Amino acid sequence: MLNISREFVKHWAKVYDQKFKGSKELLVEMEIREWLANQPEPKYLDKEHFVKLGWWKARRQMKNYKANNETLVKDSTRLAYQASDGRQKLDILTKQKKLKGVRVAVASTILHFLHPNDFPIFDVHVRKSLRKAGEWNRSENDASGDAWLKYVGIMRDFSKKLNVSLRELDKALWAYDKWGNVEREVVEIDDEPDAYTWLLEAEYLMGMGEGEVDKEVDKD
Repeated sequence: MLNISREFVKHWAKVYDQKFKGSKELLVEMEIREWLANQPEPKYLDKEHFVKLGWWKARRQMKNYKANNETLVKDSTRLAYQASDGRQKLDILTKQKKLKGVRVAVASTILHFLHPNDFPIFDVHVRKSLRKAGEWNRSENDASGDAWLKYVGIMRDFSKKLNVSLRELDKALWAYDKWGNVEREVVEIDDEPDAYTWLLEAEYLMGMGEGEVDKEVDKD
């Protein structure tokens, strides 16, 4: 069974960072975070950054993201930011305001960017890793609101226990599910670092062209 330790998180978060170094995905993430950091309270997303966030998380809904008007995006995300309860925040984004293209997975991403220390990104790759660790007893494809609430609790507990940020934890669990089998195969073949590094890089170059990042499809 997978053991999620501080060392595990630090290692796999580093793998994630190496994989996405210099990528468009990383640049967009940094741009959104910087833009929000410079916004006065209460925080919100404008349409431009809302669409970029949607592209970053679930690209199949791009047409729907763009169909939302600027006022709706600003009002919805500001109201979600100000709400005190997690379920209420989620419902504002997915039900009350009816943002096109926004269901639980994308809503969780909006909440993470608005509250990076409080809410993790809801993702199927992370749920698969949690399942391997015996921490997720629901279906890996359960992207419901109830599943998200349980997921938030699990991720917060690990973050506090291991003294790592929610984003570090998210990166590590995502990367482990995505590339863990590749690393284990390399270690079995050759323990020398040069061989390990070369094979990981080869796998990356063959399967990670721009626009092919295996972000979760918003299934909820």
